[in-house]
Amino acid sequence: TLLNNADVLDEVNFFWYTLGADGGIEGGMMASQAVQVARDAGLRVVPSIVNGGFDAQRVSLVVNDPIRRQQHIQDILALVQDNGYDGIDIDYESLNPEDRDAFSLFVEELAVALHAEGKLLSIAVHAKSDDAGAWSGAAAQDWARLGAAVDSFKIMTYDFHNGASEAGPIAPLDWVDAVLSYAATVVPPEKTWMGVPVYGYNWTGSRAQSLNWRQALQLAEQQGVQGQRDPASGEMTFTYGDGQHTVWFNDGETLTGRLALLREKHPNVAGIAIWPLGGEDPANWTAIRAAAE
Repeated sequence: TLLNNADVLDEVNFFWYTLGADGGIEGGMMASQAVQVARDAGLRVVPSIVNGGFDAQRVSLVVNDPIRRQQHIQDILALVQDNGYDGIDIDYESLNPEDRDAFSLFVEELAVALHAEGKLLSIAVHAKSDDAGAWSGAAAQDWARLGAAVDSFKIMTYDFHNGASEAGPIAPLDWVDAVLSYAATVVPPEKTWMGVPVYGYNWTGSRAQSLNWRQALQLAEQQGVQGQRDPASGEMTFTYGDGQHTVWFNDGETLTGRLALLREKHPNVAGIAIWPLGGEDPANWTAIRAAAE
């Protein structure tokens, strides 16, 4: 996917590193060939670090201790420099609201350290349409401080319905619009990236497993059902097994609608951040190329 569509990509965030329980960085370069492909294509290589298991405590231990915090910043700097990366993407999720200020301070200090070396700082944040957000993880992220510090502010405008909720659209367009409208009041739009889901979920009750576009089509064919398009999100949906299973997924036409929303209502946003690459509808790339013209 990366090789075939590098002409319409600017950056790749390889998902290779985690913040360990002891505050160290775990993982490594899992595909040097992919890095070379990205570099040959002129893409920015900005790998992600995620807090393993979305464990808030391991982030709390680091950001609230000045010594641990500085050590983590130095570890990140060394990781970026040793591998020749263009920067780092911080994807620390489901944090404690009481760690909000300490997390902001960590990001601010990390930005200063990276920028001093000519490196970039990116961050992935939970979607919300006001400062408090709808849950604790969103409340823990101070968009004004984070947005001022980082170079790229990637909003995860997806998982409105998710693997631990009832079935429903993953990213309703009116919700995405509300999130981006709020973002524009606290973060410069030219730093903001709209998260785009190209995946889906298969729900049984209020639990779901993720699946990609190709898997969703195969499942519909196996079950002898036809998907229907939801007008509120542009997503495809179908049920099977006497209604016990409900699937929602995204395709190229879904993305066309999301890009139209961006163009019409949020034209100053930097662009889109796709999650994830691989197994998506090839028509997504047609839609992106059409929008880029």
